[in-house]
Amino acid sequence: MKLKLLFLSVMGSVAIANAQYTVADRAGNVLHDGDVIEYGTTAYPDASYEFYVTNNNPSNEIYTRIEFVSSSSGNGDGFELCYGQCYTGITVGQTVPPVPEVLPIGVGETTLEGNHFYNGNPGNGTDILDFVFAFHQYESNGTTEIGTPLTFTYRYNPTLGVNENSVVNLKIQSTVVSNQLVLDVNEPVSMMVYDLRGRIVKQDRFETGRQEVNMSDLSAQTYIVQFKNEKGAMQTTKIVVQ
Repeated sequence: MKLKLLFLSVMGSVAIANAQYTVADRAGNVLHDGDVIEYGTTAYPDASYEFYVTNNNPSNEIYTRIEFVSSSSGNGDGFELCYGQCYTGITVGQTVPPVPEVLPIGVGETTLEGNHFYNGNPGNGTDILDFVFAFHQYESNGTTEIGTPLTFTYRYNPTLGVNENSVVNLKIQSTVVSNQLVLDVNEPVSMMVYDLRGRIVKQDRFETGRQEVNMSDLSAQTYIVQFKNEKGAMQTTKIVVQ
């Protein structure tokens, strides 16, 4: 389960105004300076914050890097950060890509799927763990920074642990489909289908019972299907349309 808390300061607003890039999740929700992304689980992919960075500079390639700024637990054991390349067990002060490397993004381009922040270490199981990260933009030399970093907190909060209200009661018959996505739905749910760029390509709402969703109008590729029940619980699944 994920709870996103928006703590946007005046300085954060200035940083966004001057930014030459946008960071957003799969659903297109934009990450703002000071945001807290909170999870009550360490299970993958439920606790994985997948993100995309888009170059907003109309005429130039941009050069970026992510920094692990601080952690309330003192370390990043079990934390995985992927940005062009993946590192697990990161340490405070580490950057991805490592200095002096940068990740370039072409004019009008968005980074590909696979970049994410994910914590698999529950710590002592009772304390909240905060991991602070900053997105940086540089000149092509990778040393001269441009603008103000975009900083946010990834939080593991065990008090948000899974309970009867945070589980969507349905079953997907198969995640590989040709024409029909078959669901066994045991409570009213809404459904959103996203492509890998975060665009909504299909949506619907179901009551209980066997449901068959027509997928024949979608091109053959991987999609993200998100279900939400009336209690606010969400379930996200990857499907492959053949």
